[in-house]
Amino acid sequence: MKEIILVLCFFTIILFKFIFKINIKKAKKLEENKELQKITDKFPENIDIAKDMLKMLGNTDVKIEQAKDTKTSLYIAITDKIVIADLKDNYGRIQTIAHECTHSVQDKTLLMFNFIFSNVEIVYFIISLILTITNVFTNVLLQICILLILFFIKYATRSYLEIDAMTKSRYLAEKYMDKKNLCTKDEQEKLLMEYDKINNVGIPFTLYYLLTNSLIRIILYIAIAIIIWN
Repeated sequence: MKEIILVLCFFTIILFKFIFKINIKKAKKLEENKELQKITDKFPENIDIAKDMLKMLGNTDVKIEQAKDTKTSLYIAITDKIVIADLKDNYGRIQTIAHECTHSVQDKTLLMFNFIFSNVEIVYFIISLILTITNVFTNVLLQICILLILFFIKYATRSYLEIDAMTKSRYLAEKYMDKKNLCTKDEQEKLLMEYDKINNVGIPFTLYYLLTNSLIRIILYIAIAIIIWN
């Protein structure tokens, strides 16, 4: 039974890669565009953009921090803080900031649940793996079922939050550009068309990443359990 679940996990990862049409090379091609970068250079600094967007959303209590040496922006629900990555020379920065600002106005209960539950899943995985290796947990199938249940709950919650933020961020970025009026309508349309392309690639990629990230842990647990108990 463990072997069957292991194979199914691998099959799911491969199947979803084809379903979501994951193409890393295609995604990387969207990272740089000098023409669009010149357009975004007309807009204010990242923190100022975030402040303006938060005002538009009626949520001015959020703390904003400019990070260094990282390309990952995030909204931390537990501290109500947006961390903006080093987005220099990144034409997608307006939509990226809009994405994190959108997270800040999502349902706080759901955000906190996602934060707590994601950590619970990781902690339970580590504990169950250690206790299985040390022969404290002997019912491997039960642990696999628990890990799968935790995975599905986490995946459903996180994917909903991410799809919602990615979809709405495009429109927030458009409203922001309309308000600032710092580029021509033609330039704005070029930016928005590229943002649509980013979302068309980014949403499936995010869903696939979330799926793979948790399933790999389950695969690791099953593989170690098979080695120990066979």
